[in-house]
Amino acid sequence: MNLKQMLEKTAGEIPQKEAIILGSQRVTYGELEEASNKVANALIDLDMGKGDHVAILMSHRPEWVINYFGIIKAGGVAVLMGSMLKAPELAPLLRDSDAKILIAEKSFPQMLSPVLSDIPLLKHVIEYDGDSYNKMVADSPSTSPVVDIKDEDEASIIYTSGVLGRQKGVVHTHASFLGTPDIVSAGVGRGREDVVIDTIPFFYLFGLSEVLFGSILKGSTVVIIPHFTPRVVLEAVEKERGSIIFGVPAVHNALAMLRDEVIENYDLSSLKVASTAGAKSSPRLMNMLEDKFNLTLCETYGLSELSVVSMSTLDNHKLGTVGKPICDLRIIDDSGKEVLQGEVGEAVFSAPWVMKEYYKAPELTAQVLKNGWFHTGDLVRMDEDGYLEYVEKKSFMIVTQSGLKISPWEVEEVLLRYPGIADAACVGVNDGQGGQIPIAFIVTKEGQVASVEEIGSFCRQNLADFKLPKKFKFVDSIPKTGSGKIDRQRLKEGVP
Repeated sequence: MNLKQMLEKTAGEIPQKEAIILGSQRVTYGELEEASNKVANALIDLDMGKGDHVAILMSHRPEWVINYFGIIKAGGVAVLMGSMLKAPELAPLLRDSDAKILIAEKSFPQMLSPVLSDIPLLKHVIEYDGDSYNKMVADSPSTSPVVDIKDEDEASIIYTSGVLGRQKGVVHTHASFLGTPDIVSAGVGRGREDVVIDTIPFFYLFGLSEVLFGSILKGSTVVIIPHFTPRVVLEAVEKERGSIIFGVPAVHNALAMLRDEVIENYDLSSLKVASTAGAKSSPRLMNMLEDKFNLTLCETYGLSELSVVSMSTLDNHKLGTVGKPICDLRIIDDSGKEVLQGEVGEAVFSAPWVMKEYYKAPELTAQVLKNGWFHTGDLVRMDEDGYLEYVEKKSFMIVTQSGLKISPWEVEEVLLRYPGIADAACVGVNDGQGGQIPIAFIVTKEGQVASVEEIGSFCRQNLADFKLPKKFKFVDSIPKTGSGKIDRQRLKEGVP
C-alpha cells in the first residue's frame, strides 16, 4: 500500500467519519479525500510531474494535511519545512531540496521575499489562504488523479540536524513511511473509535507517520492542538472525548505538574493512554502523569531517519525505558564491538523502514548507513529484562579532564527532584585543560526561591562528586528545539 491508497481506502469505508478537527473546523475523511484530489489535479495542471519536489510551509492545521496529500496524490515528493524557522534558515533548505513549488501561508512568502530570488528552481509560490489558490482549487476536479505510484517511490524529504549535527534532508519512501504506524497503533491500542489529541506538528516524522498516518490507517480522529498549553489539552480531551495524547516529554511533564484541583475541573474519563517521543522522559514525572490521569504512558524511541525502533506498549512497559526494540538492535562500543548487557554503548539498528538516503549527500549517508545497519549516535543500555534505556546523544556526553563521563540527563533528573525547581538542563563546557565541566541551568517554580547553596547540597547528597555542576545559572526558561529536546547548543553558546 502507498500513501494515496491508504487515504482512499479509509475514505471509501468511512467518508462521514471526522478525520481532522481544529476547534470548530471539522474535516471528514470524505472531505479530506476530495479536497486533496482537487489540490493534486491543480498541481498537475501547473505542469508538476511525477517525482517533482513541492515544499510545504504551513502551521499545524487541517490544510497542511489536505495539501500534503494533494502533493502525494499528484506523484510529488513533499518537502517538509518547519514553520518556526526564519528566512535565513529556510532559504538554504529550499535551495538544497530542489523544490519547484512552495505551498505556504501568506505570512511565509512575505517573510521569504528577500531571499526567493536566490532559489532559482522555485517556479511557483502558492499561498493556500489566497484568492488565486481558492480559484485554482475550486476549478479543479475532485476525482482521484491517475498517477502510477509505487511503494518504493520517494514520498517526502524531512530536514533534521539529529544524528550528524547539521541540517540534511532525510528521504523517505511510501514503504518506509508505512513500516511502523500499524505497530505503534497496536502498541497504544488505537482503533477506529479513538480520538487522538495531537500536539506534534506533522513536519516531524513522529507527528506525520505515527500520529497522522497511524490514525488514517485505523480511521481514528485527530484533534490538532496548534499551540500547546495544559488547559487547552484538557479542554480538548473533555470536549472531543480524547482517548490518546501524543506529545513530547515537555508536554507530558507540564500535564504531570498540574495541581489536582485543576485536573478535577475536567471530565477526562475517556483518556486511556499517552504516547511520548522526541527526548528522554523523567520516570518520576511520568509516574505522576499515570497516577493523576489514570492512564498508561507509552514511551517511543525513534529518529527522523528510522521512525520508531523501540517502544513501550499498553501491555508491556517500564517507566524510565523506551520499551523493547521492534527491529534488530546491536549496542556497540567505539571499536564496533558489542557491549555486555547493562553496559552503555551506541545503538545500531537494522529495519526495513530505514530512510532511503540523505538527499544529495552520499558521503553523509555512508557515515550512518553501514552494511544495512543505521548508526544512531545515541547512547543506550539494555537492562536485565530486555528493556532499552536511552541515555544521551554521544555528542552531548560530558567528558571530564580525567576521562570520566557524565550524562547530562542524570544530573537533570536529580535537579528536577528538588522541590523548588520547575525545569533544568545541564551542559558541558570546555575547562581550558582538555576536558569539560558540567554547568546547570535552572528555572524555579513560580513564587518559590531556591538558593545555590541549598541546590548544591541536594546535589551532593544524590550525585557522585565528579558529576556535581560547577556552576548554577538561574534562567527564565530552558531553550528547546522544535521537537521538544533541550537545545544544548544554545545553552553552551550562552555560557561565558
